[in-house]
Amino acid sequence: MSPRDNPDYRPLDLGDVADTAVDIFEDPDDVRLGDRVLHGLPFRFSSDRDRAVLVVPPGGSARIAADGRPTWLVFAHALLEPELFEGGRVGAPVGTYRLEYRDGTGVTRTLRQRFEIGPTPRRWDGRPLPLDWGQTPLLARNDAEHVLMDRACGRYDEAGARLVGIDDPQSRVPYVLPYRFYLWAMENPRTDLELDGIVVEAGGASVVLGAVTLSDLDEEPFTRTVAREVLIEMRDGGVTESLELEVDRGTASYVYRTAPDVETAPELPGGWGRSRPEEWGTGYAKVSASPSATVSVRDGGREQGSFRWGDLVERGALTFGRGSVRLPGPDQNWVRTTVRDEAGNPVACRIRFQTTDGIPLAPYGHHAHINSDGGTWNLDIGGDVRLGSYTYAAIGGTCEGWLPTGQVQVEVARGFEYQPIRETVTIAPDQTELELELVRRFDAQARGYASGDTHVHFMSTQGAELEARAEDLQVANLLLAQWGEHFTNTEEFTGHPHVSHDHGTVVYAGQENRTNMLGHINLLGLREPIMPWSTGGSEEDELGGGLATTLSHWADECHAQGGTVVLAHFPVPYGETAALLATGRLDAVETIAYDDYNITEYYRYLNAGFRVPLVGGTDKMTSEVPVGLVRTYAAADAGGAEYEAWCAGIRRGDTMVSSGPLLWLHVDGQPPGSLLTGRESVAVGVELETIFSVERIELIRNGEVVRTEYVDPEASTHRLDLTWEVTGSDWFAARCFGAADAGPRHADTWNRPVFAHTSPIYVSSQPDYERHDPEVVTTMLAMVDAARRHITEHARTRWAGTVRHRHGEPDHLAYLTRPFDEASAALRARFDQ
Repeated sequence: MSPRDNPDYRPLDLGDVADTAVDIFEDPDDVRLGDRVLHGLPFRFSSDRDRAVLVVPPGGSARIAADGRPTWLVFAHALLEPELFEGGRVGAPVGTYRLEYRDGTGVTRTLRQRFEIGPTPRRWDGRPLPLDWGQTPLLARNDAEHVLMDRACGRYDEAGARLVGIDDPQSRVPYVLPYRFYLWAMENPRTDLELDGIVVEAGGASVVLGAVTLSDLDEEPFTRTVAREVLIEMRDGGVTESLELEVDRGTASYVYRTAPDVETAPELPGGWGRSRPEEWGTGYAKVSASPSATVSVRDGGREQGSFRWGDLVERGALTFGRGSVRLPGPDQNWVRTTVRDEAGNPVACRIRFQTTDGIPLAPYGHHAHINSDGGTWNLDIGGDVRLGSYTYAAIGGTCEGWLPTGQVQVEVARGFEYQPIRETVTIAPDQTELELELVRRFDAQARGYASGDTHVHFMSTQGAELEARAEDLQVANLLLAQWGEHFTNTEEFTGHPHVSHDHGTVVYAGQENRTNMLGHINLLGLREPIMPWSTGGSEEDELGGGLATTLSHWADECHAQGGTVVLAHFPVPYGETAALLATGRLDAVETIAYDDYNITEYYRYLNAGFRVPLVGGTDKMTSEVPVGLVRTYAAADAGGAEYEAWCAGIRRGDTMVSSGPLLWLHVDGQPPGSLLTGRESVAVGVELETIFSVERIELIRNGEVVRTEYVDPEASTHRLDLTWEVTGSDWFAARCFGAADAGPRHADTWNRPVFAHTSPIYVSSQPDYERHDPEVVTTMLAMVDAARRHITEHARTRWAGTVRHRHGEPDHLAYLTRPFDEASAALRARFDQ
């Protein structure tokens, strides 16, 4: 916008009075001259670099011609000498502006240090911080505006800065202030008189005047109105992250999609998210603007239409081009919300609010849109979780923030055992408190079971504790890991459990040690680190890295410390899996979601006689996965959050994996992991408890479904009882699935299904439990041989020069291959039994 194109503001031409070159500034090349628009207001700086500004020295004066009857005058000025930083007094008079009228009268306004004016910024070389940062004039604005960074892209080293939203100079090194002048708006008290000129007088410092513009509007030049939401509806393409609002006299946030109404066609219980629509026609932004401001709507840089902000405020709704805008009601209260359990105690949970228009309302300190709705890999932000279209805040039982008066939609969830809340509440005009109650439906701990997540990344210990408590999770295993040249959670390792203040949740920092080819392994309950965390080159290890050890050796070191060994996301990467099972080095195998291939592989090993428990974890690497979305219920004799008891339950095999439903299996009254021999028949009992809609329960015997029980989708409990004749060695497990053939699926980043699966119970009609599957054992031998040959014929094992490895053995290749030779011998022995 050119200053000539704006009839509301009239920039003065100071070319005749400008007398000083731009070189008075220490960085003259950074000083912009000519016609400029600052905060939506037009200014005309001299274009002559030799006569760029007017400088009035102490004791001097200058006169500027001016006419009309302006309501406001806006000066772009600064002080040249930095006396403020040499002991100068804040508030000291440093000059005056005198408005002279054609009737011979005048009005004088004093310029005071750090009130209306201040020193132009300097680089302050040799100082760690610029002296003028945080010392701008309290009654003026600097000439630099806050602008949004590109929402979706930018330099790698600006990733952290981009989370701020605005291009914040505080994120820059070196920190150089991006402005040179201060804009001070002076109200004209005599608009009934014709203006004749402006006299500038300098007192204790040189006044630098760059430009002056006059306003003929009955509004303050700089808006003081707090930003408010604007609803935007777009046809033909909907709202995408390329849509933006541009405000000339004010500010606008990013444009975000609104959230779907929580009351319409819910896919999952309250608090468990909603899948994102591929195309969504409505969005919102927060705008603060002067009434005269022009708001332009752009999509991919192309203008779609514009409107005057004052017109929208007056009418409440407007149309433009291919869209429309609307203002929701402005009334709101700062409300403190408390979520209590049935005993009246505040309880940790996940919570979200939104308006009936779909505008999310984050509790203060939390995010309505994590990372501006972008990806969140390797981000642990504020105890927040995004599930599809909805973002939730993990709170310790209370939160506070702005809520609009009238109807507000709210969701609250706390794990799988509490009835989640999805309701619409009404905030009264004088209401400042909101009370909500979560009701426990089921109680796994009363049954002697604690829930835990075997696999969590990228969180802090305190963040993991908060989110685990909000998910009613007793154990969170925070795993250190190496990702090429990136090491995560190094500082979280302590070698002992971190216990929450209420003793209800434990966070234990362990490790996920990884190789690209041989596999990944979770080492839980470590007292000392086991290194290296990754080996064998990229992707997991550094590019070109050598193979320093194997999963088997990591498992041995973990067991030597009394830890628990879990094969991560069984069975892939599918390299050393067979060797680990054959040598009995695994305490459990982990599933991170129900998948036919993975569970069938598990059944094959069970059918071959390997008795190995099943556990569940999330492999959480993003803020789009709640801790414990897939969790392990393990019998913990001590109850509560005793970490060692939970691990002991895993090692005994008394576990159930769940992504929502609770499924309890007993055979002759005994839990999973039990070995029952000498039985002619057994009584099998399966009990379901669920806040999720479940379609069916399946009883598995030796990998086959032998009984399917369909469940009323509205039922929260169901029981299956039967008697089974035992004729050999059998294993039994139970599983269940969410309602509908393809779902429901969670709205996390992987859209995991709703399911539960128990570990097996082993039953035999003979004194011993014996199962053998020659085909499986033959395949395992082939896998062991292939993995061994990978080491001897393919992996990088040739270091330059003399190398002394961490293991200390002289023959590195023999060290690497020993576990595979042990596995081959153990598997071949099965053919001799």
